[in-house]
Amino acid sequence: MEGFLGTQAPFRSDLSLILSLIFGIAALVGAINGFRRRISRHCPVMATGAFLNWIPVLVVMIPQWLGVATGTADVAAGIPTVSALGHGVLGGLTQLLMTYTVARMYWLEKLPPRRPIWLMRVTGILWVLTVIGGAVVYLNLYAR
Repeated sequence: MEGFLGTQAPFRSDLSLILSLIFGIAALVGAINGFRRRISRHCPVMATGAFLNWIPVLVVMIPQWLGVATGTADVAAGIPTVSALGHGVLGGLTQLLMTYTVARMYWLEKLPPRRPIWLMRVTGILWVLTVIGGAVVYLNLYAR
């Protein structure tokens, strides 16, 4: 046991999971504020969560995904590998879309789409799916 969650995960993976869950919960709080038209609360929460989420992505997830993709990571073949690779693709696209959405809403308002509500909703749904998928990948890789 290396990490602090009682699995075979390294410390950095445990920390990444916890941070991702916290950012996911923050996104849900931000979404609730958005649905209630509390935009002054919605925007800063979503922007902060989207940008802070880059930390575990860059420090833990991308290096681990590259290890799985190249076969250098110590990961069992089969479902753990497939789930990690799929999560990485979905997560990468979601992270880029989150960043675009926040940049478009705050600084680049002339970029498409003209009516961005659907973009925010799609991004939010993908973020939730990515957080859930990340927890599944964690369990597949480390809860043995």
